[in-house]
Amino acid sequence: MSQPVRALVTLSVVVSLTACPSSGTDTTAKLDDKKSAQADVKEKNDKKLDAKKLDAKLDTKIDAKQPYTKVDAPPPTVAPETALALAKGMNTFAIDIHRELGAKPGNLFVSPASMALAFAMVHAGAKGATADEIAKTFHLPAGETLHPALKATLTRWSSATGGLELAVANRLFSEKTVTFEAPYLALTQDIFAAPLESLDFKGASADARTHINLWVAKQTKDRIKDLLPASGVTADTRLVLVNAIYFKAQWAGGFEESQTRDEPFVGDSKTTVRMMHRVDQYRLGTAADAKARILEMTYNGGEYSMVIVLPDHPKGLADVEKALTADALDRWLTAATYTRVALGVPRFRIEPEAAIELRKPLEKLGLVTAWDASKADFTAMAPKADQLVISEAYHKAFLAVDEAGTEAAAATTASMTVGGAPTHEPVPFVAKHPFLFLVRDTKTGTILFMGRLVKPSPAK
Repeated sequence: MSQPVRALVTLSVVVSLTACPSSGTDTTAKLDDKKSAQADVKEKNDKKLDAKKLDAKLDTKIDAKQPYTKVDAPPPTVAPETALALAKGMNTFAIDIHRELGAKPGNLFVSPASMALAFAMVHAGAKGATADEIAKTFHLPAGETLHPALKATLTRWSSATGGLELAVANRLFSEKTVTFEAPYLALTQDIFAAPLESLDFKGASADARTHINLWVAKQTKDRIKDLLPASGVTADTRLVLVNAIYFKAQWAGGFEESQTRDEPFVGDSKTTVRMMHRVDQYRLGTAADAKARILEMTYNGGEYSMVIVLPDHPKGLADVEKALTADALDRWLTAATYTRVALGVPRFRIEPEAAIELRKPLEKLGLVTAWDASKADFTAMAPKADQLVISEAYHKAFLAVDEAGTEAAAATTASMTVGGAPTHEPVPFVAKHPFLFLVRDTKTGTILFMGRLVKPSPAK
């Protein structure tokens, strides 16, 4: 019996904005840090959280004092070139941030799209040089096309069909004593479907942090826990912007479980993995400038796919990452053609324990003003008297690719409609050494998730 492979991806990004530091808040902040540390101990002792209590805790009302305009009209129809411009910008950022985070060795998995969405919400509340730097760092399209393109993209992602789950959730958590600008709240609600929820950061920041972490866990079906560390929320916190994505899909064509077997995977060291095998038609191409080959596997419905860039040499991943650009990726994929392939892909799972802090890598990419209390301008978000500045941004992701999915009733790959009966031996493509992979929206080419597998978990 053929079992469809399931790709399960969950992740979240949180951006925390604080009031500019002042002497009057030092003592409060120290006391609050102590409360946060105590809260950490309590969280570790709470092995299980009752589901009903969690639902009740998160069933809060949006603060009526912070008005926003809910727009029920259908998403705007945007020109294809507008959607493609947004996708190209997000992909350029994806490769930029992968290169920065990839400076550290080992497995890596992130969602550049999630980061871009979170900072697009920040950008909507920024002005002047601060807004310009965010737009430049994340390669956001200029002009009035940005928000319609974002809204159209988010609406389409949230309406995925064919058994594929792609849920995008955004929310703003604010200090209850701060009044945010009504136009900003209207825009974030309309474009990002991000309501504002008021919390008591000043008096109970540890409880506020717990509440936000529980919200993230709920949106990601408990795959992302403890996103915000104790230092992530203090008495000075005024606004926390969160983006969470949950993705679950089945391949358009499964792997025979009987064909999965133990095989070596050679990275920094030799590991035995559970290698899944299938012979079928896939888009296969050559990335000559990266000394690699590229293969695309679609998910049910054909609107999303996983792309694997496999170096020719076991130690060639660095060359691939060096050659990778948004234009190069487009070129490699455009040149790929349907080919009968003997495919081998390992089961793998990437589950980082700690969240990634984004400030330093984003500063290297040019986002400097937003973290500077003397220069940051978020007056489109809140009055100048509140003097907001970004303190840190955190990102955490989970990925599992295995054979534990539900069987597809009529699994059909796009490749099954191409060509006739096979008349030649299949081309081998076995990912038995470190490789780069990404999950993309096939309609626009947007990279939703991106990573590299250097050391898979041992076979089980």
